[in-house]
Amino acid sequence: MTLYYIGVGSNEEAESNCRKMIEAFRQQFGTLLVSSLIQTSAEGVDAADYYNAVVCFESEATPASINQWCKQIEDQLGRVRGSLKCRADLDILQAVEDVRDVTLSAIEEVYFRPLVKQLWCFQAGRPVSVFVDAIPMAFEPDVLLGNQPRLLPELEFVAG
Repeated sequence: MTLYYIGVGSNEEAESNCRKMIEAFRQQFGTLLVSSLIQTSAEGVDAADYYNAVVCFESEATPASINQWCKQIEDQLGRVRGSLKCRADLDILQAVEDVRDVTLSAIEEVYFRPLVKQLWCFQAGRPVSVFVDAIPMAFEPDVLLGNQPRLLPELEFVAG
C-alpha cells in the first residue's frame, strides 16, 4: 500500500470547493487524515488568496491513476486551467511506502510543507503544529476540521 499526501487548494468559492474535494477523497478512498485548512497568498500572480489543506490516505492505486482521478475531480468542480481563478487544485505532494519516508524538502510548493509536517508528526506520534489562524470547516454535525489534523471516517451512504 502506498501512502499518498495530496495538496488541496482553491481560490474561488474556496471553502465550499475544498470541502467538496475532501468529500470526494472520502468517497473514493475511505478514511483519510486531513491537515488544518489555511489561507495562503497566491504565488507569483495577482490573484485571490488560496485555501489550502493536505489529505493523506493509503491506496494500492498507482500515482498515475491517483493523478488522473485528481484531474477528473478538478474538472468536475469547474477548473479552468490557466485561469487566475482556481476552483480546484489537487496535486500529489508525496507518495511513499512508509511515513518515515516523507521528505518535506522534496515538496516544491513550500506552503504545503508545514501542512504535510503537521500530518507527519501526527502519524509519528510527535507534537503536532497547531495553526491558530486555521479556517474551521464543518463536514457533519460532529465532524469539524480545525487547527489540528483530523482523521475523517469513511462516509456512510444511506439509501434514500
